[in-house]
This record gives sequence, C-alpha cells and structure tokens, in this order.
Amino acid sequence: MRNETGATTQIPLRKIIALFALGSCALLNIYATQPILPDIARQFGVSLGASTWTISASTLGVAVAAPLAGAISDRFGRKHIMVIALIGLIVTTASCALAWSFAALFSLRFAQGLLVPFIFTAALAYIAEEWSGRAATTINGVYVAGTAFGGFCGRFLAGAAAALTGWLSTFLVFAVLLSFVLALAVFCLPTERHFKPSPSLSESLKSVIKGAQDWRLLATCFIGASLLFQQVTSFTYLSLRLGAPPFSLTSLEVGTLFVVFLLPVLVTPFFGRLIGRIGRTQAFLLSQIAGIVGIVLTLPLYLPSIVVGLALSCMAVFAGQSCATGYTARHAKTGRSAATGLYLTCYYLGGSVGAVAPAPFFARYGWLGCAALICLVALASAALARAAWQEMVN
Repeated sequence: MRNETGATTQIPLRKIIALFALGSCALLNIYATQPILPDIARQFGVSLGASTWTISASTLGVAVAAPLAGAISDRFGRKHIMVIALIGLIVTTASCALAWSFAALFSLRFAQGLLVPFIFTAALAYIAEEWSGRAATTINGVYVAGTAFGGFCGRFLAGAAAALTGWLSTFLVFAVLLSFVLALAVFCLPTERHFKPSPSLSESLKSVIKGAQDWRLLATCFIGASLLFQQVTSFTYLSLRLGAPPFSLTSLEVGTLFVVFLLPVLVTPFFGRLIGRIGRTQAFLLSQIAGIVGIVLTLPLYLPSIVVGLALSCMAVFAGQSCATGYTARHAKTGRSAATGLYLTCYYLGGSVGAVAPAPFFARYGWLGCAALICLVALASAALARAAWQEMVN
C-alpha cells in the first residue's frame, strides 16, 4: 500500500484474493440465466424470447443504479458499502429460487442488477485510493481478471447446477458463493485509509453531472461501451453462425466456447504490468490491434481458427477494460465512484446495443458484416483513447 513517499510495498495475497473475488461476483449473476432460459420459459409458460428479459432485467438494473451507486460510495465510503451490497445480493439471489411467477423473477433479477454497481464502483475507487503507481495498475488488472472469471462461472455453473439438481438450484449455488465473497471482503480487506468523503450526497450527485461534462471521461465511457459492444456482438452472432450450416453445432457445443473467458483471468493481471511499463494508451492500442486480428481469424470456415480468434478477441476486450477502468479511477481526482458509475452505465448500454444493433448487418451480410462492424468500433475506440489519454502515463 502507499507509504509516506508514495512508493508501493508488496501486496498481501489475501487482499489480492479478496479483490479478485469481488470482481468475480460483479459479473457472476448478470448472465446467470443465459444457460437456463428454456427451463425458465417452461416453468412460467412464457416464450423463449420473453425469458431473455431475465438477462436484460439485471443489465438494466446495473445501468440505472451505477451513477447513484457511485455517488453514495463517494459520500459514505468503500468497504462497508461493498459489504452491504453483498448482503443484499445474497438475499436477492437466494430469493430467485423462490420466485412464484415470471414477474417476480424479473423483479428480483432487476434488484440484483441494482446492487451490482455498489460493489463495482466502490471496489475500483478503493483500489485507486489504497494503492499507487504500478501496484494500483496491477491490482486493477487482478480485479478485471476477476470479472472475466465471474463471467465464465456465471454461465458455466448455472448450466451445471441446472443439469444436476434443477434450474432453481442455480440461484442457491450462487448465494453460497457470494457468502464466501462476503467473508473475504469482511476479513481480508481493511477499511479504507485514504478515502475522503464528499461533503454531502448532493455534492456526490453533482460529481456525476460534472463527470458528464468532462470530455476525457466521456470519451473513456464510449471506449468502455465499445468494449462490451465488441464482446456481446462477437459471442452472440458467432454463436448463431456456428449453430447454422456448415458448422451446425449443438447448443452445448456452442456453450463450451465460453471457456475462453478463462484466458483473460490468466492474461489480464500481466497486462496490468504492461500498462505500467509502456503506458496506458500504447497498451490499449495493442489490445485493440490484437482484438482486430482475432476477429479476422474468425472469418474462415475453419473451426479451430474461429476458436483461436474468439479467444484472442475476448482477451483483448478484458485487456482494454483494464486500461479504461484504471484510467477512469485515476483521472477522477474527486468523485471517483461517481465517475466509475457513469462509466459502468455506458459500458452496459454498449453491451445492450451490441446485442441488437448488428442484427441487420448479420441478416444482410452474415458474420462478415458483424466482423467489419466490430473492427470499425475497435479502430474508433483506439483513436479516441489516443486523443483522450495523452496526459496520463499509466
């Protein structure tokens, strides 16, 4: 942590584990219903299309609550906000197993989404305040790697639990996992030492408005939106491509592609160190070049090339996320959580756009149209990062 001269000391392993776990729980629930949508449709007598609203409910909750969550964290602190949010997330997650109607499940999923930003925004601000220099960059990379791990576990464990004991048990499994994360946060993370509360909640909310007037922060928010846009577009429309001839993969076979989410878990912490060495802007440019190369590799009708390309694209997105979230927390000298909340709202809106906007391109040009769109978005975000991040070395 920081000493009087601003230098960094060795980071205790227990803190690394706790922050990795917090990153995991931030995405654990968001896409948890993706593998069990047919079960939900059958249980409540709704269409498969309607069942997808159990995913949209949580992402909508995140987008709505993120700015407010950031403002509250800037006023009342970091650790105890994360702890309270975790407790609420455990209760709402367990309650999903008792949902008596589709409307009830939708409402509970929305409540889960409302709670997630309180963890995400407070954790990133905690990292920026409690560590400095390369240590902060490395820890931020660990946290983002945790989100990748949570994205994988949310999908994989939901399908596994549903196959073994029924889909309702999915939520009980997640509630137990969140209880472990709560224990790690309580016992392994000390109360913040460098937090300076905003004078009032209204002042915290003004930080959100101030952030919306900061072009560098707005540019970073667009970059974040572009990253989730790339990821959602690639996984959604490549899944459709692989499910159709000539590949004709089954749903289970397509689902195994989510294993590539484990690769960023290994790569992102090391990428955090690279940011410290060559600078945030150059590291982000490298990530986007790697992502474009990955998308190009998905174009041939050769399944191994597609898998490698998708893996490279996935790693590039999380590497870019490490750059963008780190910049957001460092750039905002005051109101860090409010700034992160604004970023998080844009990030998930980008994912929502990525799910629907490429549909006409896919319908007319197939996967080639989606791939071209992803590459254009990646190039735009790289150019924007180069323009907006020039004043910061790491």
